[in-house]
Amino acid sequence: MENTQAGSKRPHRRVKDMIAVNFGNALEWYDWNVYTIFAPVFAAQIFRSGDPTSDLLATLAVFAVGFVARPVGGFLFGAYADRVGRKKSLFVAMLITAGGSLMIALTPTFETAGVLAAVMLVTARLVQGLAHGGEMGTAVTYLVERAPDGRRALFGATSWVSVILGTMIATLVGLGINAMLTPEQVAAWGWRLAFGLGGVLGLYALYLRRSIAESETFTQSLPQVSGGGDTPAATVREDVDRTSRRFGARSVWAGLAVIFAVSAGGSLMFYTWLIYLPTYAQVNHGMSPQQTLGASLVAQLVFLAAIIGAGLLGDRVGRKPMVIVFGAAFVVLPFVLFRLLDGGVASFLLVQIVALVAIAALFGVNGAVWSEVLPVRVRAKGVAATLSLATAVFGGTAPYVITWLAQRDLSHVFSWYLAAIAAVTLAAGLLMRETRHADLTL
Repeated sequence: MENTQAGSKRPHRRVKDMIAVNFGNALEWYDWNVYTIFAPVFAAQIFRSGDPTSDLLATLAVFAVGFVARPVGGFLFGAYADRVGRKKSLFVAMLITAGGSLMIALTPTFETAGVLAAVMLVTARLVQGLAHGGEMGTAVTYLVERAPDGRRALFGATSWVSVILGTMIATLVGLGINAMLTPEQVAAWGWRLAFGLGGVLGLYALYLRRSIAESETFTQSLPQVSGGGDTPAATVREDVDRTSRRFGARSVWAGLAVIFAVSAGGSLMFYTWLIYLPTYAQVNHGMSPQQTLGASLVAQLVFLAAIIGAGLLGDRVGRKPMVIVFGAAFVVLPFVLFRLLDGGVASFLLVQIVALVAIAALFGVNGAVWSEVLPVRVRAKGVAATLSLATAVFGGTAPYVITWLAQRDLSHVFSWYLAAIAAVTLAAGLLMRETRHADLTL
């Protein structure tokens, strides 16, 4: 037992486990985000209204439906992770997500199956939403708990690196399919290849996750009885009492409020400026998929570097300053960035890079913040459920809201919406306590 614990603490083992978890996380986000890339393509096949905009809105509504299941999934998978371990929860989440992606790949068209096509699509998104709700919160919790001293923000930030890599893979697949196939072939069957690929690669992610070590922070928190070298029951009771004093109900609720406020701003900006911006530019500015996806790929490379830099900086200067910078930036940026979009590749690239660098300030530290404001025995559940709820409310609805407003020539209202939510995150940053030196074992 001692050798196993010692081995799990070796630096190379930490890095290996970090890579294994993030590989699966990347595939989770590939499966999730490839949906938006091909939504304009398969919308007419699943929903036959005759109006392309209405079909797209219906498809984006299904995208939002997946988010409805995320808070439930976050609570269920988070509770499972707090009860039996982070490792088992991450394995099951990956298994379900891969199955959902394969289900979308095999969804029949409206012409073939009628309303059953929409039912299958909604079911697949709900299943993926359940798994995805538990994936991100549990993965971040695991990574922060497995981090070396003084590197919690950096390890937590790697979860966002995997998110971007998953999004980049989805973007590359989108570019490849659109380049190799004619528009008619993409619409007929090419889009199914993207979902099928995600399901198949999920099998390898399952293999990797079988071998990761459980978080020592979690295993040390398990109630044990005296005898056989285990922690004496009296010591466990003392630890529980200490945790209760350190994290009373009031402190837990305060921690959940911080998680929600930070996640609200982060998810809304992420889904607006990274996930949906290419589709928005195609629909409202006449840009081609090749133009927007190609430029977005370049912006994502910049985003990757910015997140790592922000993680390193967050471990050095603390979490509060980074959250404040993010909130203050997006109180102003939406009004500027939307005006810069003119249908050209250069303006699109500039807008996305500026937005993503500002988002990186938050993403470099938010994983650490989520884990540091809650006690270990409710950490995965609290992070996963609260993060998923905020993402469902703000991130999941962002594509639908911006499309609905643009259809009615009210795009400027969306900028005010972004600024208002950014102000909430800014307030949370100003009011939260600095957590850089928080004890994760409590």
